[in-house]
Amino acid sequence: MKTINVIMATVIIFFVFTGLSNAQIEDDLLFGEEEQTEELICVPETLASNYDQFKGLELSSMELRQMYSFGSEYFKNKSYNAALPYLWKVFLNDTTKYARNAVRKIADSYFNLQKADSTLIASYRGLAIFPDQIKLHYYAGYIQENLGKFKCAIPHYEALVDSDPVNKQYLEKLAFLYFKNEDIKALEVQKKLVSLDPENSNYIETLAIYTRELLGDGEELLKAYKDAYDTDPDNVDNAYNYGKTALDQGEYLTALEPLSRIVEKLDKNHVKSYKARALCYEGLERFNSAVNDYKKIIKIEPKNAEIMCAIANEYRNKNEFSKGKYWINKALIAKPGFGLAYTTMGEIFESAVTFCQKDRGRKYDDGLVYEMAYAQYAKALKDPAYKSMAKSRRNGLRPFLLTKEEKFMNQNRTTLKLPCYTSWIK
Repeated sequence: MKTINVIMATVIIFFVFTGLSNAQIEDDLLFGEEEQTEELICVPETLASNYDQFKGLELSSMELRQMYSFGSEYFKNKSYNAALPYLWKVFLNDTTKYARNAVRKIADSYFNLQKADSTLIASYRGLAIFPDQIKLHYYAGYIQENLGKFKCAIPHYEALVDSDPVNKQYLEKLAFLYFKNEDIKALEVQKKLVSLDPENSNYIETLAIYTRELLGDGEELLKAYKDAYDTDPDNVDNAYNYGKTALDQGEYLTALEPLSRIVEKLDKNHVKSYKARALCYEGLERFNSAVNDYKKIIKIEPKNAEIMCAIANEYRNKNEFSKGKYWINKALIAKPGFGLAYTTMGEIFESAVTFCQKDRGRKYDDGLVYEMAYAQYAKALKDPAYKSMAKSRRNGLRPFLLTKEEKFMNQNRTTLKLPCYTSWIK
């Protein structure tokens, strides 16, 4: 039963019955988180019980049967404290079926009395003799997990799944525990859940999450999100996760279908989908479509300076620098001192030089425009969020600034003369 044999060996080592003990702590059950330690101890330090004094009683078969009957009757009536002495006597002195059933009811009694330590003691003592006692695995696994010892809970839920391979509750828990343990077996178990209930979008979404966290943003993740989307294409989260993941992996055409479904059929105000689809259009060099999506966002969020900068950037891609500058001005009105607006304007100036220099060599005006870009990056330095970006852009631009010789030869002229610039730079 997988790793359960290892735990059973550990149980036997700690299985000491010497005298009365305070190990059976009658505290209230506290199912809180407990910090994992490097040397994780699953089995209680001692498995002794204050009922061990009853071990070695010379009881006849009839007496054992009567005690089990008394204990079971109290148990059935939920008189757990009254049931425990009878059940312990049976468990400690019987080798037949009564002992097996007695220890299960002992653990059940402690669990219902909310005594975590005693439940664990009973469970591990019972498992040492009856390793296939499923109810004991359930109690041990449940308590260990809720104490924060998820690694200790794993072998017990493995045993539960072995006993009932199609029990969704056990499979869900085991997959989650594997995931917390960063074990890729979580994917195998979660896939089984999906196969058992292929219409359950939560199972498919969870599989995608586990895949992303355990394997990274690869093909498996995209497939997981696609499965979720195919199962429930009208679920906005499914559609967005599939589209955004495809976008992140450069699958622009793939991403367009789910993202378009959102903004055209499911939620016409879903800003994140418009933004993601605009990036897809940009990747496909469909700049007009990207601009249209960004402008739809502006209708929803009229003061979104970041999107205004994105529109300016698309116009830069189209070499429509005047329109780009217009949207930068709008962004700075909406958000004065916005570092992204200044860096985007600087990039527009740089792109303008590349465009205007085409089919000719460097001119003095090119250097002037580069200095305009440099000045924009200097302004962006004042915005802490974009200081690093602006500094990097300035450093990269320094070799292209006007030299002292160029300025001397042009009498330190600061005005532009070339029509390619003067048509839009005022």
